[in-house]
Amino acid sequence: MSERSILDHIDALVDEEHRLRSESEQGRLDDEGHKRLEAIHGELDSCWQRLRRRRANPYAPDNIDPVPDPPNDLDGPDPEPPHLEHGVHDDQPAPDPDVPRDIP
Repeated sequence: MSERSILDHIDALVDEEHRLRSESEQGRLDDEGHKRLEAIHGELDSCWQRLRRRRANPYAPDNIDPVPDPPNDLDGPDPEPPHLEHGVHDDQPAPDPDVPRDIP
């Protein structure tokens, strides 16, 4: 795929995106239109990547094997499990506050 054809495809996708967005703003876009809008976003991303690769290396192949994203270690460790002492987090109903309890 040449650079010109990639740019033409990007232009066509942008025009379709603008048309779908204007329909969405007017409340006339159905579920299929929303799905198409999401598909256009993904397709535009891949076209821009292809265009950048083409400009960086004109002899590079159009399709490359996708590289998986690395795991995100910035989310922090797993949360602590809830404490189960004194029956605070079990599935039993909360005690009635009006009933006296024997608390040692």
